[in-house]
Amino acid sequence: MVLTSDLKALQRLWFQALTSVDAKTLQRLWFQAVVFQDTLVGRDKSIRFFQYVARLLSGITNMQVFANLLSALALSRKTLRFGRQLKLAKNIRECYLGEQDSMNRITTILEDGSFIIYCFMDHVCFTERIKLLKLSPRRSEMLDRFTEVFWITEAAPALLREIRAYVSGGGADVGSAQWQERRDRAKLLILKLSCDLACAFYCVQRSSWRNRRQHKVWCGVLGAIASAVSIKMNWPRECIEVA
Repeated sequence: MVLTSDLKALQRLWFQALTSVDAKTLQRLWFQAVVFQDTLVGRDKSIRFFQYVARLLSGITNMQVFANLLSALALSRKTLRFGRQLKLAKNIRECYLGEQDSMNRITTILEDGSFIIYCFMDHVCFTERIKLLKLSPRRSEMLDRFTEVFWITEAAPALLREIRAYVSGGGADVGSAQWQERRDRAKLLILKLSCDLACAFYCVQRSSWRNRRQHKVWCGVLGAIASAVSIKMNWPRECIEVA
């Protein structure tokens, strides 16, 4: 009887400890999500994740509601790109002045410079969506496809830079913490950028090709993976105290 009561007491303590840890973990995730969603990157990457999930579900189910959701989320992300050029221009300046490695400097400037052009072109696409700029359906599609070319020119040099960083460890001593950290970051970015390039290839195709269900499915999967990697990499890492 004594043994049974002791076991029950241990079970109660274990259950209380487990629920306490889970509650604190959930609360910490909640607080981190608040910090994450307070950033432009956090909102953009979260919307992007659901945008590509909507594309995936549109391909699987062929339901109009998911196509509508996809269009609405894509339009909402266009509004988040207004003003992004200012920070990108600052990044280019800092890279040009401070980056000593010529390969990193060139690829980073190409990446950010392409994104600047992409943002400007995306603003033109936005004016077409709100019917300020009136284009025929054919010209509207050509504008979208031309804009996505700059996604390719953004992602390709970044992918080359990260492959090189994975091989070299960013120039750090082999086996050091810095070497391992740079390789771990490069692995995530190689995965993300590879998915981005595949999605960019999808986006420059004709609408008749893009609207095939099988193409929507694979693009939706890869886009969701890339978005999840971005969320992981930008998730708040600082320790958030939970009462």
